[in-house]
Amino acid sequence: MQQQTLPWSKEADSEDTAPFPPALSLGIPFGLCGVFVLVTFLLLPLNEFLILFGMMVAYVVPPAGRETVIPLAIVLGIPWWLIACTLAFLDFAGGLFMAWNFPLALKIPIVGPWIRQFMEAGQTYLAERPWLEKLYFLGLVLFVSIPFEGSGSITGSIIGRMLGMGKTEVLACITIGGIIGSFGIAIGADYIRGIFLLDVTLGLSLLVFILIGIAIAVMYRSYRRKRSR
Repeated sequence: MQQQTLPWSKEADSEDTAPFPPALSLGIPFGLCGVFVLVTFLLLPLNEFLILFGMMVAYVVPPAGRETVIPLAIVLGIPWWLIACTLAFLDFAGGLFMAWNFPLALKIPIVGPWIRQFMEAGQTYLAERPWLEKLYFLGLVLFVSIPFEGSGSITGSIIGRMLGMGKTEVLACITIGGIIGSFGIAIGADYIRGIFLLDVTLGLSLLVFILIGIAIAVMYRSYRRKRSR
């Protein structure tokens, strides 16, 4: 039986290794997250920090995405720019971790099988969205920035490598897409919140319109999946 070549395999990526020893490659992304948490703890009021930290955990643990976390954080009183910066940073940290530690992460008992599920999801996304391959760099930026089901730094990193992109290119796409997606949703959510404060009826009407649009998009996606099967 022929062994399947995985994205980020040493054979396929021997010229694009991590710039640090394994311990540092693992520790730096987590260390950066620790520094970010410490800085926000020191600068923010305790209640605001606890809400922000809870939103960070919700974003890291599936299935919550930025389209859910950002509006909820804004409703709970977190400034739109702060939650946008936070999630964009988490996307960057996730992309950095995947870029430097993918082969090693596959060997971790709990994390490895979890990442393999994302690998299977990445193959499915790539098969269902041929425009990603056609648009290449821009396609991956759009994939990360637009809140598709399952899109994010991990799945985006895998898809980028499947497209033959180098680690630096993938990390750039993850970072740019995370910034665009996080700030776009945050600005939109804060705008809708402002409308609610001025006119509740108008705010509810706009919210219903958005929900209808989302429902149509979900039904269309489900219809396309049924047709492809």
